[in-house]
Amino acid sequence: MINREDFSVNQWDAITSNDTHLRIIACAGSGKTTTVSGKVAYLLDPENNFDVKPENIIAFTYTEKAAAELKNRILNYVGPYKGMANMYIGTIHGWCLKSLQENEYQYQSYSVLDDIKLKLFVDKHYDHVGMKDITRISNPAVPLRRFIDTSLFVRIMDIVRESDKVEGSSLSENILSAKEKYQRTLMSKRYFDFSMIMEKAMECLSEGTNLYNHIKDNLKYLIVDEYQDVNPIQEKLINRLQQISNCKLIVVGDDDQNIYQWRGSNNKYIIEFENKYLPSEVKTIPLAVNYRSSEGITKLAETLISNNKKRIPEKGMESDGRQDFNKGQDILYNRFGSVEEENEAVATYIDNIIGVPFKENEENARGIAFSDICILLRTWNKASSIAEALDRHNIPYITAGVNQLFETDEIRAALGIFNFLYDDITREELITKWLNLSSIEISIDKINYAIDNLLTKHPKLDKIDKNWEFSLQAIFWDFLNDAEVLEDKLIDNSTPESILRTTQRSEIIFFNFGKLSQVINDFETINFNSTSPSFHLFSFLSFINYVAKDYYPEGWLNNPYKTPNAVQIMTVHQSKGLEFPVVIIPGLNHNYLPSKRRGGLNEWHFLDRGTIAEQSRYEGDADKEDERRLLYVALTRSQKYLLLTQAPDLNNQLYKKESEYIQELATAKINMSPIMISDTRQDFSDLDRLEQKPKEKIKNISLDFTSLKDIFECPYRFKLISVFGFCYPLNQRMGVGRSFHNCLMEIHKEAKKGITLTQRELDELIERQTHFPYLNNSPILIPRLKAKVRTNVEEYYNDNKSEFDNIQFVEQEIQYKIDKNILVVGRIDLIKKINGEGYHETTIIEFKSDEEDADSPITKDQLKLYALGHKELTGEIANYIMTYVIGKNQPKTPEKLYNSDLEDIENKIRDAVNLIRDENFKKTTNNHICSNNCHQIRLCSHRLKFNIKPRR
Repeated sequence: MINREDFSVNQWDAITSNDTHLRIIACAGSGKTTTVSGKVAYLLDPENNFDVKPENIIAFTYTEKAAAELKNRILNYVGPYKGMANMYIGTIHGWCLKSLQENEYQYQSYSVLDDIKLKLFVDKHYDHVGMKDITRISNPAVPLRRFIDTSLFVRIMDIVRESDKVEGSSLSENILSAKEKYQRTLMSKRYFDFSMIMEKAMECLSEGTNLYNHIKDNLKYLIVDEYQDVNPIQEKLINRLQQISNCKLIVVGDDDQNIYQWRGSNNKYIIEFENKYLPSEVKTIPLAVNYRSSEGITKLAETLISNNKKRIPEKGMESDGRQDFNKGQDILYNRFGSVEEENEAVATYIDNIIGVPFKENEENARGIAFSDICILLRTWNKASSIAEALDRHNIPYITAGVNQLFETDEIRAALGIFNFLYDDITREELITKWLNLSSIEISIDKINYAIDNLLTKHPKLDKIDKNWEFSLQAIFWDFLNDAEVLEDKLIDNSTPESILRTTQRSEIIFFNFGKLSQVINDFETINFNSTSPSFHLFSFLSFINYVAKDYYPEGWLNNPYKTPNAVQIMTVHQSKGLEFPVVIIPGLNHNYLPSKRRGGLNEWHFLDRGTIAEQSRYEGDADKEDERRLLYVALTRSQKYLLLTQAPDLNNQLYKKESEYIQELATAKINMSPIMISDTRQDFSDLDRLEQKPKEKIKNISLDFTSLKDIFECPYRFKLISVFGFCYPLNQRMGVGRSFHNCLMEIHKEAKKGITLTQRELDELIERQTHFPYLNNSPILIPRLKAKVRTNVEEYYNDNKSEFDNIQFVEQEIQYKIDKNILVVGRIDLIKKINGEGYHETTIIEFKSDEEDADSPITKDQLKLYALGHKELTGEIANYIMTYVIGKNQPKTPEKLYNSDLEDIENKIRDAVNLIRDENFKKTTNNHICSNNCHQIRLCSHRLKFNIKPRR
């Protein structure tokens, strides 16, 4: 449990104040996760006699990454504690989906579309989704246009469902019609968007429902992190949970870090939180000590944000001093005569700071590495020219968005595969694109071989084989395989210098290939097998060429397992929650930061401003307080070094003047001396240099069994999937396994309630839970797969219903703490417990389809892992583990479980985690795994070593 000495006075006050609602105002880097995890541990400590169990606490985080960190911290404090998997820690959206699927069976087969897939869905279903109903207020004859206005339509749908309405006003008939068609179309395909799952969860919280009663009986503490970023519908949900349960509400956040107001977030909720309750019912505690940044950084940022008026008064931020501040070196503001000079100076600064000593807390100094450096942009339009300067200096970099991704040589070459298939470029042009990849050697013979094979997949072949699955993902993978464009094949082993240089380059190439694989997966998730190959290819190229850059405005966050040793370029919005030893913020120009008000067509040309409460926050403050908060967030990402730059854009009059925020920053002083100085010649030559060493990235991560399975069998497969992000090609049969599991889940949950199903009820259940998301109107496959699910589920039910009285847990979430930073999570299909007089036995059951290898060592490892989770959940060791094969409708013989089995699997997991930490993603030496069980063999050089012909 927790020690008082590990916390500041205010942190301890927040942890031990449990008899009122609580507002924790946490400045940047103030250890809010430490405080919240300490508070949960304090509540659970039996010595404190609070009578609080894990299921009595819900903690909402802003991201899944934040949830993983909070879970790990809590478990570090509480140690072995029974039933921790019953505490929900995650996003509001995740809780809504989980609650719906556990309480409303019809939603079990639904999926949630993220922003990118949602826009693709709207494009595909333009004629039915309601987009044509929305017309300009000034000219009702002009509707929203497909592709061009898709983002605008999605934005309008979010606003009308998530915002409060002005009292006495009502939405226009065409908006209401569009909303109804939009939601009906999504649900017809068994999809939710993020707004819908919150709306449906609110419906599910009606008085008397299962979820209502569960919340009323169990919830005692509701924790909401990043409370400054909640929007009106989220606030309603939070208030509803509190009102049902009368729980204590603990909100954590910083009004100065509200940067998502354009998405509807409203920092008034954290500012006015105390007004919701009587003074005796609520308490505010500030966390004002920044443990991340130097005194120079914190004072600079605090000076800037103090110019905002709409903020919680009488609060501040100060550094705890663990990072030294050296005036004249750490924080620079440099002006240049042109953007070209500015970008060149940024690249030179990076060259000079590599190897400069840096200490992470009390650790030994290490040399600053490329991955310690982050370039933060207000918008992506500056990325290209900065990237060109980095290229000239041979500085490796990666981008967190797709805009710059599409400008890299390797992605131009990869997209050339599809341009060639569509006859847009010649064979010679495609060859040139691949041979132009800098710093690596690619065989022209192999490229020609790959092109020959590519021609066999030309979309004209759709006229020959109507059942052909035209998979863009598979085409991409196969080309890399045929051309032998494989990570280790791109490394030049001739000299130590060439090995280092080309290893770094090949890793970045595959990091970018993985991101393209994710883009392809986004597109094909919505469009797979729904049209002819020719139109599928045309639609994909149109998506890439015309809309993808607009659909990925903020890209992706960093990979939790490994980031290449490269400078990271991202927007300020993407950097929320991150920290870097070195932060560079270029382009401090008026109209860039702060940005000018967005022009052109927007949602308010179609949506009446007068109907939306507090509408102005969507368009930005006239006094630019929102933009000042954005710069405040950018500044506080830096731990020590900060470079701010400015130059007039000689090609655009709008961006010639210096940002007005510079003068505010110039007033920041320590001991009457300015913090920010100008020095264009600073090269850090007065400092000793150390070998550059990237900081450890593996902190507070969660692994599920799918990831562990990859590590167990082949660590390089884990790298391809979990580090690089390659997505497996889709196929029409996907959904069969999930349909089985969903049917069995509902059967078992009903049986646990003592309900016996009639044949009609069983038929309705099977129909409700059977769903094949990538199978479109196939007159052969659809009835065949439906019949397979129906037959197998009916046989299972009839063969096993006599044993349903023994069910103890259904689809039970489990978790197991491996060490300080690694948490393993999972979900057990079924746990049976037979009780007799003085006798009981527990069996953990995993269901497999008849297409899976139920006897493999990996399956047994999975069951042993689940046994670890069961032990954490119940405090008991299960007696048996067993696999039940659906399709053969026969259980395997239960296998006796011993303590040594749990010790063995725990050691195996520790070994796997060490491989991840050490970035030792070695290839397996087991030929059987490569040839029989690895779909990723197409992306691996072991195909050549073992002469394996990959499955196509």
